Amino acid sequence: MFWEEDPSLHFSPQKEVRVKKSRLFVLLIMLIVLSLAAPAAQKVPLSFNDYHGYTGTVKYIKDVAVAYPDITELIEIGKSGLGRPIYVLVISNMKTGTTIDRFVEVRHPRDAEVKEIFHQKPYEGKPGQWIDGGMHGNEYTGTEVCLYIIDKLVSGYGSNAEITSALDAKVVYVCPVTNPDGVFNSVEREISQRGNGDLGAAKDAPRDLNGDGHVTQFRFKDPKGTFVPDDKDPRLMVRLPAAEQTTKTRYTVVTEGQKPAAAGARPGSQEGASSSIDVNRNFPEGWWTDEGFSGGTGAYPTSSPEAHALVEFVVNHRNILMVQNFHTSGGFTYRVPGTGPDTAMAPKDVAVYDLVLGKKYLELIGEKVPDAWLKPEQMADFKAKLRGTSKNKYAVERGYEMPRGWIMGYNEERDQRYGYGMVIDWWFQQYGAYAVTTELWNPANDIPGFPKIDPQSQDRNEQERALLKYNDEKYGGRLFVAWKPFKHPELGDGEVGGWIPKYRGNALPGEPLLGVCEKHWQFELFRNGLLPQVVISEAKANVLYSSDNAKEATAVVQGDQVTIKRGAAKGKYKIVEVTATIENKGPLATHITRGSQLAGNRADVVWLVGDRDKMKFLQGEPNVRLGVLDGQMRIPGTEGSSGGAQVPGQRGAGGGIPPQLTPQMPTVVPGMPGGQRGQRGQGAQQPQQTGPRREVKWLVAIEGDAPLKVVVSSQKGGTVVKEIAVK
Repeated sequence: MFWEEDPSLHFSPQKEVRVKKSRLFVLLIMLIVLSLAAPAAQKVPLSFNDYHGYTGTVKYIKDVAVAYPDITELIEIGKSGLGRPIYVLVISNMKTGTTIDRFVEVRHPRDAEVKEIFHQKPYEGKPGQWIDGGMHGNEYTGTEVCLYIIDKLVSGYGSNAEITSALDAKVVYVCPVTNPDGVFNSVEREISQRGNGDLGAAKDAPRDLNGDGHVTQFRFKDPKGTFVPDDKDPRLMVRLPAAEQTTKTRYTVVTEGQKPAAAGARPGSQEGASSSIDVNRNFPEGWWTDEGFSGGTGAYPTSSPEAHALVEFVVNHRNILMVQNFHTSGGFTYRVPGTGPDTAMAPKDVAVYDLVLGKKYLELIGEKVPDAWLKPEQMADFKAKLRGTSKNKYAVERGYEMPRGWIMGYNEERDQRYGYGMVIDWWFQQYGAYAVTTELWNPANDIPGFPKIDPQSQDRNEQERALLKYNDEKYGGRLFVAWKPFKHPELGDGEVGGWIPKYRGNALPGEPLLGVCEKHWQFELFRNGLLPQVVISEAKANVLYSSDNAKEATAVVQGDQVTIKRGAAKGKYKIVEVTATIENKGPLATHITRGSQLAGNRADVVWLVGDRDKMKFLQGEPNVRLGVLDGQMRIPGTEGSSGGAQVPGQRGAGGGIPPQLTPQMPTVVPGMPGGQRGQRGQGAQQPQQTGPRREVKWLVAIEGDAPLKVVVSSQKGGTVVKEIAVK
């Protein structure tokens, strides 16, 4: 053992004592280091040896909410079409944060019989991140990644400095299952279901015919069939191209319990279930065609209860800037837009997406980063080179082709939209967040030692054989049911077998799934670190004049003559100059480029708050618009410091002109304290302030010793408050 003494060595008694003490000291230091480096203990155990499905997911997040009451809140945001609750787990330090409505009182309350507006919760005043999974019911790898992220956050709080700091200052909203019915059917019932509703109740629904507990496949010989057994592994059924001739025995393959006609539908579609809606085609942005007809799914945007619940919750939580919508599979990420080319996007938003987020994502999944992203200062040269080599006009304009692992939904080669009513387009275009859809799971990248498949290979089944072999070696073959003879009640003799459906198309449980979870946890942690963080770096008050026996006065101007009339005694008053410096310490701006212009959004604002009945503004307004505060990060390939540049003709976008930051004195100053109660000071348009920093001044008359607070409210950069001592 490490601590065993070598008998060949001889020490004097004094040296032996010193050596033992030294070793004990080293051992103590090592134990301390190991305790600091050790992962935090889980209060709620979590395993990834199999999928949790809807039932296991709900149990887990409920247990987490009970175990971590100081940093979590579980909210039911709606119900699925079949009545299953849709949950969001809010993760943040519940003892930190504040909101503007706690400092600016309601002056005109509603009628007594009308319920009053509730205060926002403290975490709604923090910069926010949204992560969801399971929007397509048969794509539940994202649900598992959500659970992994939850575990990392709650287990790491208090022991991991980065996580603790993040949850003290920010909030993460996690919705692991946005389509409960689809996930429940796909995992618990093994009926692959993409949309909402109940495929199990559809006409000719999949079902377990042979009673083995799984809904696999049924194959039978059919001269008109389109499948043949694979030559190298006959367990694998190979689909023939339409015009291909063969001397092999042909088969028809259907989902167990279905008929051939029904099996021709898209996997996971609801044949005969007309009420089913693809939730990720049911959002308001781009739902209509250019001709004005419905293009998305459902009777109208958000007609599905799942999309409705998400939108209703989100539009009432305006603090979210980073969004992840997990799907499966492919091992790549879609960024916006999917409904049109990215020429309509502001260059800084494109740069944030590609040169910041995309670069990091490609590094994490181990794929090559485009040279233009590594050398953005040479973008003009890359554009010139593409003019002679690329037929993609959009790539030429950008300066690079999109890499395999980081793409947009819009098909640039065909000039064709990806679809209608997609959630991340809504998040970006209408809400104002950097939203992405990550298609999780690529066996070639996510299974250690998995053979690299040549994408140009003519052998279409090489990866399928490798997956079967991996199943045999790592799982003892349990994920695939061997073909066994079965007499179908309508189709006759054939065989039942194939992949157990819940393991087909999603990250395989165990080591592969854990690897996928860890990569994408790292990506989301990186994205969390990019959020803006507004602070009041300095706020102070300077008393310019003080009187214990002030009197009211009014000034009357007649031509070039000013007459001051003394009024009633008002008691103790001060004239105070208040100055404040506000900064965004986070990497990104507090809005996307046009974010502050979107319905429901606004530019950042600072309030000087005191007793309204004892304070009068002589110069400046109670609330001052700051525009949008840029971030500290210099976005590669763009001018300025962050992703919020002013758009010509718009006010309030990042870097925009914040009016009245240092208002001038009015021509006529009311008598001290002067004017009517509640009168506001006057101001004039001031020189532009840009970047991440703003300086603001007020001149106020204060009755008595009324306290003052500076409160900054940034929807996506956070709300902060600083009390001022008037001296």
